[in-house]
Amino acid sequence: MRGWSRPWAILVAGFCPGLGLLDASRGQDTPQPPPQELALCVQLIQEGKYEAANQRLSPMVEAFPSCSRAHLLLGLTHHKQRRYKDARPLFARALELDPNDAPIRMYYGWCLYYLGESAEARKMFEAFLSRSPDSTDAHFALGLLDFDADDLDSAAGRFAKAIELAQKLRNRGEEGKARARLGDVYVRTGKLAEARRELEQAVDLNPDLYAAYFKLSVVLERLGHSQAARRARRKHEEVRERLHPDRGHAE
Repeated sequence: MRGWSRPWAILVAGFCPGLGLLDASRGQDTPQPPPQELALCVQLIQEGKYEAANQRLSPMVEAFPSCSRAHLLLGLTHHKQRRYKDARPLFARALELDPNDAPIRMYYGWCLYYLGESAEARKMFEAFLSRSPDSTDAHFALGLLDFDADDLDSAAGRFAKAIELAQKLRNRGEEGKARARLGDVYVRTGKLAEARRELEQAVDLNPDLYAAYFKLSVVLERLGHSQAARRARRKHEEVRERLHPDRGHAE
């Protein structure tokens, strides 16, 4: 998945002292784990210590089978390590336990997306968007599904909306990702000048988008700017090596 999104901020807020949302039971009558223990697991996940969080959450789910947040967090420990098949039943159970917990739908939606279950993923994203119509992440996710389905007009509209919302939040990283994907739409429709514009803005806003540098190099080459294309390709390789030295080139 991508970086920590708005749903994660909502989830973290649910365990922050002083916000009145510490009750992990969310109205349930059955025994629930101590909020402080769940808060620690949130912190471990946020720090990337997924196995440490998993070791705490696995027995917690067994001891408190009706705690939706424990299932959600355990699912996240798998999800963040790309173990989507392991995350899926935990997200499903969390949603069954608490259908009104909005962040579950967003993370479950991404899990389904990565498993190739596009129709079910769309349902989750749309359900989340119905409650949070200004969600940059949900518009972006639906844009990806539209792009994959070759519904390019709808995808462009979703990415444009994500850009607009990210600008309101002054979130350069999210705006950059949405612009990179809008650039993909322009590439597919043969609008190379527009694609170049969006991809250049994307890497300016979010310099960690190494795949966008790669796509920009392809666009520049097709436009006849070979020297600029080589610079973009070198930048792609530098950023990729810094962030993910174990991965290959972007497609």
